[in-house]
Amino acid sequence: MIGLRAVDVLGLFVEPAVICLLAALVITWGLRWILDWIGINHLVWNRALLDFSLLTAVTALLILSLRIQGS
Repeated sequence: MIGLRAVDVLGLFVEPAVICLLAALVITWGLRWILDWIGINHLVWNRALLDFSLLTAVTALLILSLRIQGS
């Protein structure tokens, strides 16, 4: 993958955490669509809290996977 150094994107240095966050947004949108299709909404107390926790967990997993591959 990309390691832990800044990545040059069109002359702009971007931290890998930002790239992981963008990838996590796409993954989270897919997970939300699947959860909507299953019908999990009636079991969830606060949908915004679920969305935020999914985004946080996916982002953390992606960043941790970078750290494991980088070492």
